[in-house]
Amino acid sequence: MSEKEFIDQVMNGLKKEGFLMIPDDFIDHLIITLHANVTAINSLIEVVKVENKMLSLRGSLPTGNRQVNSLKGLSTRIAEIAFNVEDVRNEQR
Repeated sequence: MSEKEFIDQVMNGLKKEGFLMIPDDFIDHLIITLHANVTAINSLIEVVKVENKMLSLRGSLPTGNRQVNSLKGLSTRIAEIAFNVEDVRNEQR
């Protein structure tokens, strides 16, 4: 039996028993991607805030307040997911 066949057999057995081991590399990349998304969203929040300030200086009503709140919520949820994934990784090790 080759190493790949053995790994596949073990993984299939874990799946049947209700356990799923996710490779560390995948989890690490997922965590990095989630944190990068949080950073990108936080940057977008700052852009929307600046846009709102510019609109208020022009006398227009700022319309982006809901966007800011929505983006903040999204950023928080993604960060929570990232931390949960980190916990799963730590438990798996």
